[in-house]
Amino acid sequence: MRKASLGILWIALLVLVTACGNAASTSPEAPEADTTAQEQGATNNSSNEQAEAVVTEEPVKEPEAPAEVSLKVGDKFNLSDWEIMLNSFEFNQQVSDDYFASSADEGNKLLILNYTVTNQGTEADSFTAMIGGVEMKAYFNDKYEYNYTITMIDKDLSNESVKPLASKTGFVVIEVPDIVAQSEDGLVLKLAQDEDKVTITLR
Repeated sequence: MRKASLGILWIALLVLVTACGNAASTSPEAPEADTTAQEQGATNNSSNEQAEAVVTEEPVKEPEAPAEVSLKVGDKFNLSDWEIMLNSFEFNQQVSDDYFASSADEGNKLLILNYTVTNQGTEADSFTAMIGGVEMKAYFNDKYEYNYTITMIDKDLSNESVKPLASKTGFVVIEVPDIVAQSEDGLVLKLAQDEDKVTITLR
């Protein structure tokens, strides 16, 4: 009877040892599952962070265009290498010097713009040269556009060459219809050179 009890005890011990051995052999697999879960979690977090980065990225701003300065007769201003002041303006049928005269066509008047200009550049230049000079136009009622006219009259700034750091007083003429000269509606000048732009209100 005692031998039978020892035999049963021995079998029970053997079963217990076997069961512990199986549990020990399967336990290392659990960390592998945990590692896989951690890697998937890290991948998901990375994807979420990239998605958030795309959403929060600010759009690239376009460079703003230079503001157009608005002035009146008698104001002094700079336009590229020129210091400029429109001293006065008038409408007339013609402009003349001691030797020549230039007249507007019938039904038109000459808008005579009297300027003082200083060349702040390093080379002699003409104020309203055909190539590279100051662009100048008159606008009536914000929609009718008129370009300046070159004459052979003395002191026409389209023909005058101004030395560096020198100043000259002269005129530029724009031929406009009589209705523009006689009207009280809006009339402005727009001057531009390179990136600089200026508007002068005449009336």
